[in-house]
Amino acid sequence: MIALDTELLENDINISTFAIKLGLDIDCERLNLKVFLTEFCRKAGVDMDGLSVRRVQEGSAHVHLEVPEKGKATHKILFKIKAFVRHLTDKIKKELGFMKVFFMFMGPVELLGKMQKRRAEIRLNPTFNRIYAPGHNYWIGAINDNIDRGKPYYCPVGWQRWSLYVTDNFKAKFNGWAICYHGTKFEFGLSILLNGLKPATDEAHGKGVYFSPSVNYAAHPRYAEIKEIDSKHGKFFKKGRYIQFVLECRVHPNNITTIGCETLRVGDTRIDSNIPNDKIEWIVGTNGKTLIDFNDQNSIIVCTGLLTRLTDKHPALLPQSYWWFDSSLKRESWYDGLNFDFKYLLACKNRGEACEILFSD
Repeated sequence: MIALDTELLENDINISTFAIKLGLDIDCERLNLKVFLTEFCRKAGVDMDGLSVRRVQEGSAHVHLEVPEKGKATHKILFKIKAFVRHLTDKIKKELGFMKVFFMFMGPVELLGKMQKRRAEIRLNPTFNRIYAPGHNYWIGAINDNIDRGKPYYCPVGWQRWSLYVTDNFKAKFNGWAICYHGTKFEFGLSILLNGLKPATDEAHGKGVYFSPSVNYAAHPRYAEIKEIDSKHGKFFKKGRYIQFVLECRVHPNNITTIGCETLRVGDTRIDSNIPNDKIEWIVGTNGKTLIDFNDQNSIIVCTGLLTRLTDKHPALLPQSYWWFDSSLKRESWYDGLNFDFKYLLACKNRGEACEILFSD
């Protein structure tokens, strides 16, 4: 997971302190710090001259580096860090992964402290954890439970919700707020929870943060990354091989500036039986803000949970995912870099291979 201070990309930023914190899946006693930093600088393409190692925490190694508060070195390194951020390719991320880097923060020292405080304040609310499937929590059509959600709420079948604590008086404060979903990559998940959501860069329906009332649409691999599970985590995930997650959020209908059509170009293929294709994207305006902060008590968007889907085979083989093949037939380039072998999976689908959804206890 890479956490960045978005102000780093602004040309007129003026900082007095700068930190890089790396979390490594390496036992601290086995870490050769000099060799690691040399290799990190080489792969990342960053000149770390002027940086000082402030500390290396025990256990899994956490390396905290800081730029001196004053001096030309600060501006020199900041320039190179900004260039690195702009060119942070999937290849570089993969190479950092091979170096056992599982977390990287870059930004002002004071922001690092705030992020760590927020991370400690992220709380689960297990009372409202749910499994959405026949035999568990399940309903057909819009739910009728006398709760005002502003918009119809349909069962996210096949998903498991891990509920987040928001506030004690949730029902009263968020009465009338609609449920919607936002798919994202795993590496961005924790950063979003810590910092919030940024407006979309692809503004098909205008400026704002994009959501969908359909978890089926948000689960498309263009939005919600499909992650193959490492065999060493098999016990935790039972016998699952692939996992996806989407954010479950709440937004008041008055803050939805646009309700638009799907933008994956699936033609006449129906994506979700409950929601028309021409009303499947919601855009929430940000009033010029570069970030919607979930930690702001007056935020117009709140994140209420993480939805996960665990499968024994690639989720493209689920019946509710067959529409993915229609979208890829029209725009196969959208699958570039997604580890989505279209031809192989299409052959599996045509052979009638089934995919099973698994649930954790």
